[in-house]
Amino acid sequence: MGVLAILLIGARIGGMFATMPIFGSRNYPVSAKIGLVLFLTVIVTSNIAVDITIDTVYGYEFFFYLVNEAVIGLFIGLLASVFLGFIYFAGDIIDYLTGFSMVSVMNPLDETQMPITSNLMYIYLSLVFLALNMHHKVILVVAESFELIPLGSLIRAAESLSYLMSVVSQTLLIGLSISAPFIITILVADIVLGLLAKAMPGMNIFILGMPFKVLIGVFMFLVIVPALADVFGAQFGSAFDFIGNYMGEYRRLP
Repeated sequence: MGVLAILLIGARIGGMFATMPIFGSRNYPVSAKIGLVLFLTVIVTSNIAVDITIDTVYGYEFFFYLVNEAVIGLFIGLLASVFLGFIYFAGDIIDYLTGFSMVSVMNPLDETQMPITSNLMYIYLSLVFLALNMHHKVILVVAESFELIPLGSLIRAAESLSYLMSVVSQTLLIGLSISAPFIITILVADIVLGLLAKAMPGMNIFILGMPFKVLIGVFMFLVIVPALADVFGAQFGSAFDFIGNYMGEYRRLP
């Protein structure tokens, strides 16, 4: 196998880990990312057959294939990131309902403000990811990508964008499902507060309502935390299924 083919393999793997959840986080040391990409490149190189011819007279064709492989890797990692984005969507809803939206923390992945509930759930998600050995599954996905999407295959932009939209819709649905207990509970709390305000007009409902909602939000979070591990585990499986289906499209499409 030539050096050019090894560079193409490394470009795809590097693209995956640049956008993949947890591994793509800026909390993950750059030196560790580079070492992991080099290690996986060596492993994959020794286990796949490469059938690609590149004209290196001017280097244009190699540069085109290099960018193409990097984009394929970036998109595969992006699918996982977008799918697991239900954490942020659910956290936004929960924080808005419970009054935590005024408190935000820095998201190390893209240096934006992230709701405190989303940050807590993201940390929990990372622990579940490691506890279920999902990092082993990531390595398998990397290896399978070269079987389902042979080296040198061109990115299918139209199909990829359409698939990404379906992943986004699924993400919003999952985030809404996770936050549904909070939505229902806070709605009931608002009704109770409204009845109290009607029964006792002299009571300052605004001063009472804020800590009351915070207390309910913390209580609900403690109630659903034990079930979140199973939910996150199931969603990890769904995320890998989405990625596998996307890579499988390259064999089904002409």
